[in-house]
Amino acid sequence: MQLWRFCHALPVNYRNFTIFATDLKITTVLSGGRASDLSEMEKTAKDTPKRRARTLDGLAAADLAEAKRRFAIIRPLVRSERRTEDEIAAVAAAQGVSRATIYRWLRAYETRRLMTDLAPRRSGRAMPSRLAAETEAIIADVIKEVYLTKQKPSADEAVIEVTRRCRLAGVVTPSAGTVRARLRSIHPKVKLLKREGRKAAHDRYGAVKSAFPGADAPLSVIQIDHTLLDIIVLDEEMRLPIGRPWLTLAIDVFSRMVFGYHLSLDAPSSFAVGLCLCHGMLDKAAELAVRNVKGVWPVRGKPLIVHSDNGKDFRSHLIQDSLDQYDIRTEFRPPLTPHYGGHIERLAGTLGRKIHALPGATFASPNKRGEYNAEAKAKMTLRELQHWLLNLIVGVYHNKEHDGIGCPPLVRWTQGLAGKEPTGPGLAGSNIDARRLRLDFLPFSERTVQPEGIVWDKIWYRDPLLSQWVRADEGRRRRKFKVRRDPTDISKLYFLDPALGDYVEIPYRDYGRPSISVWDYRAAETWLRRQGRTAENEAQIFAAYEEMHRITVEATQETKRARRDQARQQEVRKHRATLTVDPPVAATPLLRKKHLAVVVDSGSASPKDEFDIDDKEIKKGVEEW
Repeated sequence: MQLWRFCHALPVNYRNFTIFATDLKITTVLSGGRASDLSEMEKTAKDTPKRRARTLDGLAAADLAEAKRRFAIIRPLVRSERRTEDEIAAVAAAQGVSRATIYRWLRAYETRRLMTDLAPRRSGRAMPSRLAAETEAIIADVIKEVYLTKQKPSADEAVIEVTRRCRLAGVVTPSAGTVRARLRSIHPKVKLLKREGRKAAHDRYGAVKSAFPGADAPLSVIQIDHTLLDIIVLDEEMRLPIGRPWLTLAIDVFSRMVFGYHLSLDAPSSFAVGLCLCHGMLDKAAELAVRNVKGVWPVRGKPLIVHSDNGKDFRSHLIQDSLDQYDIRTEFRPPLTPHYGGHIERLAGTLGRKIHALPGATFASPNKRGEYNAEAKAKMTLRELQHWLLNLIVGVYHNKEHDGIGCPPLVRWTQGLAGKEPTGPGLAGSNIDARRLRLDFLPFSERTVQPEGIVWDKIWYRDPLLSQWVRADEGRRRRKFKVRRDPTDISKLYFLDPALGDYVEIPYRDYGRPSISVWDYRAAETWLRRQGRTAENEAQIFAAYEEMHRITVEATQETKRARRDQARQQEVRKHRATLTVDPPVAATPLLRKKHLAVVVDSGSASPKDEFDIDDKEIKKGVEEW
């Protein structure tokens, strides 16, 4: 009646309408009727019979399977008190259906809250009654004996086989659309199980257990993995597309809090794993303040166990030795069992679905992307994507209820620290030397000290501090010392001095060389090799780098690779700023910052003579001597 009063208040020429009512759904259609016909239409609507509630036993097996599948898709939305359009869009994108379909399923279910209302409703007679029993039996046999087999025949081959058998049996041959409809009615899990095998079905549809062995306290177990994000990013200067970034992500299994992350244009490596672990163990308040991200990210400290797959970047000596240094155990999931890393996989999937709503998203497949031009729609740089990701993690994910634990991850983390759950080692508040931690996760090598210094990749490094270790022996062999190098800046080495018990910086032997990254060095080697030359010494390497840099600057506006190289350079400069290393306090009388004293006999010098020798000249003279 309220709708009628609203319509009756409209001008006379807008009152011509007809109303059809079915359950709670009202459809208004303009027609040539009079407004006075409304009462009769309301009576007709009341007399319209409601759809009967179908029972589980009354549904065909295929319809029941489809109803269960639809309910599993909308279940998180049904249980959500305040579902948003973004959540509905994310579910629709993940399942490959339209948002209108999700809304239609929600309306169908929430009318009476019966799962059977989600089953397909077929007009006219039920599907099985359209075909003869002999034809249905042939279709069922072909599905069982041909289609659902490890040979994985196509739908066209199944249609051809049904047609052949029907002709031999002398029964009516169904249309190709009818056979395809029967194939589509097969539950996806059953189809994957029969065609791909039990393992494939378990990997895709197996439930992720909320209880992980040993994850009974914060930082007891963390899982780490890499994922290629489905989005195109732009370079900072020209704002042109440069490609998809990689995200290295770690999660605390107990609380589901994000432990740490690393976003980069480079492919996964042990260096990315080390940066992600360093980020997780260190305090993140300064990063949030610099990027103006509201919220708290209290996760810090040493984990007890790092759980990962069997990738070579996780098994590298760099990661294993560094984790052993901090008494952190490593566990690897069994080969070919991705469901063992379900927590990190689900987190990566959650963040990935959110990214699909951003401009420039490539989606998970070309079919889902359709005609959407990701490169043309891209609007975010790597730095802007990182800022968006931080807001998503800190502001949304950490404060939203997690289905696996029944509460927000931040609440779970707080409860674990407050003693409501068993607390374990390595929790927040542990005192970690940030400088030493970053250095310990840098790539390392063992080198001897020569009179010319230390050589690594044909580049020489030298400092007066090394003089006491020149040609040092260890039994009958030359003693080797551990040195580390930051891949983003190879202009210096970090030499572990046995006398000091700490790392000291060893610069280029030639101070005039530019600061480059290890990727620049490899690119220079490749550039020389393509020209038929070899990198015999560092002079050729740096000459090739200078030539490549000049070409890159000239081609910045022309090629995506050049723009990607420049974006990587900006990423390198950003990382260098985080690795500020103060020289250690010397434990021996040899002090790094002190040079030889210059004694001048000024007795015979005239008052006009001046002796102005700066530290660089003194240091250079000492080295030459």
